[in-house]
Amino acid sequence: MRANLICGILLSVCLSFSWISGSSQEYLSYSPKRLKALGDNALEIGDTYSARDYYKAYCDKKKDDGNVLFLLAECYRASREYISAATYYDKAFKTDKSNLLALYHYGEMLKIYGYYDDAKKCFLQFKQKYRGGDDIDYKHLVALQIVACDSAKVLLEKNPNAEFYRLNTSINKHSVEFSPMYLNDSTLLYASLRTDTALYVIKNHSDSEMPYRHFYVAKKRGGSWQYGNEWLEGDFNVENCNTGNGVFSPDKKKFYFSKCEQNWRYKSICKIYVSYYNRGWSEPQALPESINKKKVTNTQPTIGLDSKTGAEVLYFVSDRPGGKGGMDIWYSVYSPKNNKWTESKNCGNKINTTADEVTPFYSVADRMLYFSSNGHGGLGELDVYKTSGEMAKWLEIENLGVPINSGFDDLYYSSNALNTEGFFTSNRQSDKNASTCCDDIFAFKYVDRISIGLKGKVYLLPNKIVDSVLHENIESLPTEMSEDSVQYIEGTVVSLFWYDEKEQTKYFVASDTTDSTGSYFFDLTAGKKYVLQYESSKFTPPERDVSTVGFTYSDTLQLEDVGIDYLPRERFVIKNIYYEFDKAQLTFQAKRTIKHSLVTILNEFPQIVVEIGSHTDSKGNENYNLKLSQKRAESVVNYLIECGIEPERLRAKGYGESMPIAPNETEDGDDNPEGRSKNRRTEFRVIGTLKQYFEIIYEE
Repeated sequence: MRANLICGILLSVCLSFSWISGSSQEYLSYSPKRLKALGDNALEIGDTYSARDYYKAYCDKKKDDGNVLFLLAECYRASREYISAATYYDKAFKTDKSNLLALYHYGEMLKIYGYYDDAKKCFLQFKQKYRGGDDIDYKHLVALQIVACDSAKVLLEKNPNAEFYRLNTSINKHSVEFSPMYLNDSTLLYASLRTDTALYVIKNHSDSEMPYRHFYVAKKRGGSWQYGNEWLEGDFNVENCNTGNGVFSPDKKKFYFSKCEQNWRYKSICKIYVSYYNRGWSEPQALPESINKKKVTNTQPTIGLDSKTGAEVLYFVSDRPGGKGGMDIWYSVYSPKNNKWTESKNCGNKINTTADEVTPFYSVADRMLYFSSNGHGGLGELDVYKTSGEMAKWLEIENLGVPINSGFDDLYYSSNALNTEGFFTSNRQSDKNASTCCDDIFAFKYVDRISIGLKGKVYLLPNKIVDSVLHENIESLPTEMSEDSVQYIEGTVVSLFWYDEKEQTKYFVASDTTDSTGSYFFDLTAGKKYVLQYESSKFTPPERDVSTVGFTYSDTLQLEDVGIDYLPRERFVIKNIYYEFDKAQLTFQAKRTIKHSLVTILNEFPQIVVEIGSHTDSKGNENYNLKLSQKRAESVVNYLIECGIEPERLRAKGYGESMPIAPNETEDGDDNPEGRSKNRRTEFRVIGTLKQYFEIIYEE
């Protein structure tokens, strides 16, 4: 019963049920039997507010029914009236000492309000008597709760120097506000019912009279956030449907969000939709069944990038079968090549528990996942946690502590690109008499945050073999380098990893490409160990260790220059590559040149992936020249394979007459044999590397 009810709580709170006004006074004269039946029916369809009122009227008449006292407590908890929930959990346990779940949840309510010692006594008593048999693994959860009661003082003292405040009443209304997200530094996108009155479900009410949650924007004016208007850029706010949980892809060309509707069983079922931007937003379309599994909820999307391929990774929340329990965080990877999403997989035990994990937010800049959970101990109900990694591979999670977290529900953490400020939602009290029914949006800003930068340079190591080959057989050479000079490299990739000493595993964080001075730069986090990996054309990319453990002040670290074996990513023209007229077959002289140039270079740099490009002059039909050049490029690739070069390192590309490097005709229109000769050329260029963290990086 509790597993289903709590999932309903999270859906109604986080995923936006619609509620409408109603009266609970008309049935006070009903018999206890009828009141209980009405309460059971209301609970069956997910109407916990009506069920609460029916059960309360019943319990006022029948004070010794422990089972209904427990259901009433569950309904109060569902409506987030924690003091009343605590009262009836306590009564339920005292009426029926065998109802150990009432004891467990009474401990949870005490924990919400900071009575950690009393809560721990309840949990210890529960642990001693509980024998199992429920859907949820309470033996594991109660162990976490006991530890949390002991560590609560540490969490309360763990203050990340953050200031926070509740947004004003032009934004925060009586109902739930959720999924706050920056559109830019001065524009906030969020979802809300935008009502100033208390609302709850009345079944069989006309859909046309039901209010629905939609997207809205707020603007920052004079340092204060003010309500703007309904967000109307795309067709996202749909009549007779709840929408919310919006997130953009990193390139801002796709917008993902949730639509939630009730099925015939009055259960809210959510699906994830996507809209594409091309001079305006397209009609939203539901994601495939690999994500939107039927008959379950799939919601709260956030987007990361696969560190190996750069493909989008969709993280989302679902109560589908095969999870750890309750609501779990899942992921699916998009393949641009196949235009498909992979089958969704669970994010694993480090994140998901037998309780609920919700509202993920993935920060692409530092590859950090933020999410909320009530299954990892914490200060009370849902707490915000963070961890670094991707897909099913994560470091140990970390509780954000106060003031982001409290004893109440804290969720929907999101931040700006630098993670210096952001938003979260909470139903925490602003004073002792404040309601805890509904989430409001809070803004936060980190104060005196330590900023650590890392910069360095990459230069080219001399290679006499390749230098000799290039001078003998290749044109368009890179800048020559004397023995006593340093040639800094532009365009090489430097990759940054976190290093987990416990697991002895590297976790990709970010990459940077060196500029014209060979320089790169990274933002680091205090208290971490890192590994830098430098793109190389040799077998083993060089690495450097960097640590920010013990840093208590902002600083920029300067690493020593790093030398690498590298072949620049520019076009090189291979001399003396000849073909018979109108033919694609290589001549003997051409094969000899290839063997003494390209084969030597590819063997010297066993990591590089190259494109072989063939070009023609402008004589003949354009389409014919394109096909001929493609065949000529393929003949070079085939010969390289005959010489023992791996096929996966080679790409053939015919350009025809589209990329001349000299005029085919003189200014007066006469033929220019010298120019045409230069245009009939074969080139190679490095387009990527093998066996590195990024595997192959192809340029379009």
